[in-house]
Amino acid sequence: MKHSSLTCSCFESKFIVTSPIGDIKIVSCSEGLHSVSFSNDDSLQITPDKHIPVLAKSNSSNITECSPAEKCYQWLKNFFSLRKADPDIPPLCQFVMKPDTFCSKVLQCLPAAAPFGTTISYKDLAHLCGNVKASRAVGHAMSSNPFILIIPCHRVICSNGEVGNYAKGRRNTVKQWLLNFEKES
Repeated sequence: MKHSSLTCSCFESKFIVTSPIGDIKIVSCSEGLHSVSFSNDDSLQITPDKHIPVLAKSNSSNITECSPAEKCYQWLKNFFSLRKADPDIPPLCQFVMKPDTFCSKVLQCLPAAAPFGTTISYKDLAHLCGNVKASRAVGHAMSSNPFILIIPCHRVICSNGEVGNYAKGRRNTVKQWLLNFEKES
């Protein structure tokens, strides 16, 4: 699944917020989120720190003017400060996910399949989505997830209990930190 905001005709706003896992970029239009991602490759070197609050950076002070972005900001604040993932996720722009694809089905299924503090294997998620042999396709869906934390790809692990990769293997320490953070709650 590729970020496809090119088909969305709404104005796109970008906001940066701090977080315990590094700066997060929220891209949204008035209809919904386009992406929630690490703000740049500098976060590859990040050491997660639960004491870093979720705050809008100075260039993101107008986040309250974009309702989906503000809802995402509040969702992220609750995730890290209250240690809970609200199942009522911020609205997603209808043009971001291609409907009727296996990848879209996986991403839509994941939040309910692996609630806060739990994990699910690639294989079990494939089974829930109707194709027990599609573990690798689930992995692809996770690696192309445009909504980190909101669609909790960090909760998908290998059948043998190994953590597996996060952000194409570049942020595995962040994935492990997130899993531990949620289990401590």
